[in-house]
Amino acid sequence: MKKGKKPKKRKRGAASRARIRKKLTRERDNQILWQERERRLHRLKELEEETRECYESVLERYPLSNADRNELEWEWKLGLKVIFEYEDATPEELSYLDILTYDSEPVSELIEEIGSSEAYWRASFELANALGLAFVTIDDAGNINGERIGY
Repeated sequence: MKKGKKPKKRKRGAASRARIRKKLTRERDNQILWQERERRLHRLKELEEETRECYESVLERYPLSNADRNELEWEWKLGLKVIFEYEDATPEELSYLDILTYDSEPVSELIEEIGSSEAYWRASFELANALGLAFVTIDDAGNINGERIGY
């Protein structure tokens, strides 16, 4: 190379530029997906923190077996996911939710059909009410009235 001359830049071909563009797009898309995943995890953590006191107070009020406690915790976390998924839902998207209706149905029927104790079912309904996923009451006779989102 002669003294004082700048080296010439090699021009890239169309295929090379396309590969670079594709790689940059893929990296940007991965970054966007990662950020969305992080945002979702952060929001779920926030929901968990916001509702933990409610969940723990339900646990304190009802004497539950370890299996029922585990089931209630699973139900709580599933409820948080439902809340998260439908937070910004459109009316059309909300119409796809399964709504369970109870019209003076005895708690004893749930116990016979599905299992678990009466305390578990009462705790489950109270937790769903507190999370805003149900509006259910159980009267003194043990009859369930109201609606609950099926999840």
